[in-house]
Amino acid sequence: MKKIKPMWVFKSYKDYKIWKIFPTRHDKILCELRDLNKRVTSFVCLSIYNGNKIWEKSDFEEPWWIQIADVDDDIFFLCEFKRPDLPAQGKTYAVSSSSGEVLWKDDEFDFMFALDGRVYGVRNLIDSRFYFVVDARTGEILETYGDEKAEEINELRNEKIKSMEFIETSISFDEYHPDYETAKGLVDSFVNDGDPRFPPEVLVKENISLINYHIARGVKAGSERFKNVLKIVEINTGKLLYQDVLYDDLSFFIPDAFFCKDDFVFYVREQIELIAIKLRCQI
Repeated sequence: MKKIKPMWVFKSYKDYKIWKIFPTRHDKILCELRDLNKRVTSFVCLSIYNGNKIWEKSDFEEPWWIQIADVDDDIFFLCEFKRPDLPAQGKTYAVSSSSGEVLWKDDEFDFMFALDGRVYGVRNLIDSRFYFVVDARTGEILETYGDEKAEEINELRNEKIKSMEFIETSISFDEYHPDYETAKGLVDSFVNDGDPRFPPEVLVKENISLINYHIARGVKAGSERFKNVLKIVEINTGKLLYQDVLYDDLSFFIPDAFFCKDDFVFYVREQIELIAIKLRCQI
């Protein structure tokens, strides 16, 4: 099997860090970019297939205290913070993944999640709680009810979690890992320089094992430093197909440093590059 190369790379703008990335179920991925000095946020939507920019939007009412909250079908949901010292979600924006158009916005409720064309929100009062069910595309309030529906909301939240399983993430590698027997030999071979305090995180996709781990780099300015590494290995041959250093000088452990959607692998390098790898032709 041939070595793997990135399919495309998106480089963030000068002074902006890639803060969060969020794919749709279909063909787009949204990047949340932040300029930490000017305290402004920009959202850039890319094609999953080639990394081309589809749209960019940074003219929200709140330039900094806003973040990606969720996605449902072809709609992204962004939420403001109510105030800087209280990271509860405030105003909600529904944004078309195709155009970047704000379909609607609302501050009557705190956003909870979106599922199957509906948005679920809540308003907490001193002695009561009200739930809202909203049309995801129009913002029309379809239903409101009290705590008697709390159990139903929890069941829907569990359905939401299941609906996001199109995003595959790695799992800490130990004897309870579902692919422990398959990948143990590879992990032992390719992570022999890893810091034993931080177990590697592994995702197995057919004949491919994706391994992410940390290497201790010593102490700098009184703080321990670490390197974060991704390796992609062919299971049946033990061949190293790809490797990259995601972060070269960390002061802390980073979990979930990559994810897969279908046959794509996505990861951020040094908070300035989003890298996409396609595995289909490799499996």
